[in-house]
Order: sequence, then C-alpha cells, then structure tokens
Amino acid sequence: MKKLYFSLIIIFLLSACSYQESTKGVSEEIVLPTFIFSSSKNNAVIDEKEMKESIKTYLDTNEDLFNTSDQFEEIMDSDQQLTKAEAKKLEQLKDLVKENDRNFSTYISHKYSTRRI
Repeated sequence: MKKLYFSLIIIFLLSACSYQESTKGVSEEIVLPTFIFSSSKNNAVIDEKEMKESIKTYLDTNEDLFNTSDQFEEIMDSDQQLTKAEAKKLEQLKDLVKENDRNFSTYISHKYSTRRI
C-alpha cells in the first residue's frame, strides 16, 4: 500500500513540475533581437574569410529571429490570444526577418568578387 501512495505522489509531483515548465515560457516577456545583419560594403572586394564571417553573422541572426518567433508560436499553440503589444511585436519581428534577409541579399549581390586567402 505504501508503494502505491509513494508512486502516486511521485507521479503527481512530476506532472506538476512538467506543467510549470511548459507554462513558464508562455508567460515571459518576449524580447525582440536588437541586431540584424547589415553591411556598408558596396561593389567591394570581399575575401573568403570576410564572406564566411558574414554568412555566420547572418545565420546567427536568423537563428535568433527564429527562436523569438517560436515564443509567439507557443502562445498561439496554447490557445491564448496575443495581446495588442504582442501582436505589434510579432509584426516587428516579421519586418526584422525581412530586413535581415534583404540586407544579406544586397550584401551578396553587390560584392565585387571574392578572393581566396
């Protein structure tokens, strides 16, 4: 009988901890990334090292933006409505994603050439 009670208590505690972890992320304030890819290079020579660094920066920024969008998806998947402030942030996030992509596309298309180091 003690084993049954002990098992039920363990199950109850584990399910309570699991619920707390799953709802914790939804109630937190969503913070938009403050940095996106940008470059002032225009028709310039870009060496391989700089190109690799630029690609890494773009992909890291893209990942940050994607992770932030996951927070919005968690809210919507939990059947909660976005507040007006959250909806505005979601629109700002979409604009940041577009701007990040556009900046990188412009950077790549305006490079003059690449040289191997």
